[in-house]
Amino acid sequence: MSIAAAIMAATDKLVSELLRLAGNDSPLAGLRAADVRLIDGGVASTEDNGRHESYRSILARAARDAVTVTGTGSAPLEMLKFAMHSTSAMFCELRVSDVTGEIRVDRLLGSFDCGTILNPKTAASQFRGGMIMGLGLALTEETLFDERSGRIMNATLADYHVPVHLDVPEIEVMWTGIPDPRSPLGARGIGEIGITGVAAAVANAVFNATGKRVRDLPITLDKLL
Repeated sequence: MSIAAAIMAATDKLVSELLRLAGNDSPLAGLRAADVRLIDGGVASTEDNGRHESYRSILARAARDAVTVTGTGSAPLEMLKFAMHSTSAMFCELRVSDVTGEIRVDRLLGSFDCGTILNPKTAASQFRGGMIMGLGLALTEETLFDERSGRIMNATLADYHVPVHLDVPEIEVMWTGIPDPRSPLGARGIGEIGITGVAAAVANAVFNATGKRVRDLPITLDKLL
């Protein structure tokens, strides 16, 4: 999201420069930047797809090998007036052993409102990755200190417990895809929104299963027995 405004500014300049290079002998003659779009390896009219010319043809006529432009995005003034935060709702299904207190998460569902999703594949991966981190926050991750020396007792990944494959359940993600009218391209940041809410969903599911309300993370066996 932070570079979208700059990309949009550069794209506008690129379209204008391509139309200038196309000249009067092009099917695009007479069109302005607002009247065209970049499609199928070239520039086309938004009203008439028949008025189209490839980049190769435009550059060949102009005797150019390439065209380069530089654009600068404007300051995000909308963020000074409006809240631009992404939001999520998390749902968790789990089992708790009545003998050992062991927790097994069977299913996670995350529903997100992050404006326009520009790349569904990478967005889904980011959401799922954050939710896995949220599982670690809820169930396994804890920095342990030696009270006598103040040294960290689990300072390496051999001792600090992060979720592994067998800890990760089926994870489903969905999003609204509703463009934010006040941000470039309608997008908002995803970042670590997948983490937010997972621990609360897990703790609520544990409470629903056991009747014990745990408010000190991670939720370990000793806090349930």
